[in-house]
Amino acid sequence: MNNQKKTNTSWGNNIKTFPKIFYPKNNLDILRIFQNKKNFVIQGNRRSYGDVCLNKKNVISAKKLNKIIHFDKKKGVIKVQAGVLLKDLLEHIIPFGWFIPTTPGTKYVTIGGMIANNIHGKNVKKNLIKYYIKNIRLIKTNKKIITCSSKKNKKIFDLTVGGFGLTGFIINANIQLKKISSQIIDQKIIEFKNYDEFYKIYKKNSFHEYAVSWLESFDNNKIKGLHFFGNHSKIKDKKKIKFKEKKIIFFQFLILKIFIKNYYLSKIMNLIFKYYKKFFYQKNSNINNFFYPQDHLLNWNKAYGSDGFFQIQFIVEKNNFENLLNDFSTFFKKKMIYSCFIVIKKLNEKGKFLNYFGDGYSISFDFPVDKNFETLKKYLNQMIKKYNLRINLSKDLITEKNNINTLKEYSTFCKNIKFLNKNKKLNSIFSDRLGF
Repeated sequence: MNNQKKTNTSWGNNIKTFPKIFYPKNNLDILRIFQNKKNFVIQGNRRSYGDVCLNKKNVISAKKLNKIIHFDKKKGVIKVQAGVLLKDLLEHIIPFGWFIPTTPGTKYVTIGGMIANNIHGKNVKKNLIKYYIKNIRLIKTNKKIITCSSKKNKKIFDLTVGGFGLTGFIINANIQLKKISSQIIDQKIIEFKNYDEFYKIYKKNSFHEYAVSWLESFDNNKIKGLHFFGNHSKIKDKKKIKFKEKKIIFFQFLILKIFIKNYYLSKIMNLIFKYYKKFFYQKNSNINNFFYPQDHLLNWNKAYGSDGFFQIQFIVEKNNFENLLNDFSTFFKKKMIYSCFIVIKKLNEKGKFLNYFGDGYSISFDFPVDKNFETLKKYLNQMIKKYNLRINLSKDLITEKNNINTLKEYSTFCKNIKFLNKNKKLNSIFSDRLGF
């Protein structure tokens, strides 16, 4: 085990820290770290947008715990260490006809990070990773090693899946995979120009396994954009897959930066994107293009500049959907604020504690951290309160504590976390900010 001290930030690049970073290679190394009186955050590949994976002083990185331990190719059950990247797991399982049942929008996350944040994806049903975890091996801060699942040590399991890394170090996990015939996705892209079309098209295509919507604009009680639907193709194709990594070149970087910073140009770029997707899309996509389009530019986050960006993602009840977007539109026009990337998903999930669940529309906005940051932060917190929005805390940077502690699950979560995580052995800027 070695440690280093260097600049440390999340994918949002919005907070810079300079902690001591520990790189355990085995369980004994982790136990030695837990003997230390210092407090730590457990870190994967730092793909969180906010401060959930940051600690100003000490970090335990899972990067060197990245082995695929066992893969049952017949039953589709895989056992992996927490530091395994989703990218590496996919390259290993897809040629054998298996896929991860639900996936976030990037493949550069660790399996441990996916579990700790109970990620969701584009699934129309059963859209949380918790459904597919058979069991977890966990080192608690009291140095005890336990196995937990939905049947054994259930309470600790429920706290760990979506517990933001505060219950202990996930050593490994057994995950049930999904059987597929190929890496091809049968894709359908349909334009909507108003709310009626938005609802009708979605309802008509609800038989698809995956669905996500991209917004071009929403103003004057109108909504425009594209629905993306997809199913795993029955065309047999089990070729080896190798994901190519491509960093932004200077020209692409310049275009993205102008797109992000210019209010009017962003509207033009959105229009170009819409027509490109509408008229030139291929009905047969592949897993990489359908699920991970942003990964085509490996370091796209750099386009936001040195101050970075933040994302807010929340669930709004269906009957407040249009009112909320109209409120946002009025405010954005007045302040000349805009988000260059807006995504909507329909969500209907049950959950526990502070996981991201509920029945309604999940909406995410990306914003640069700039001169409007404090104004925007204040406004968004007002909207959280006004519409009783449920925030995806795993991506959060701006939610105020008094907007979280009103949730009925907050006090229960805090009480249980404090019992498991005595003396706050595990903590982050995020957990300190929200009082966990």
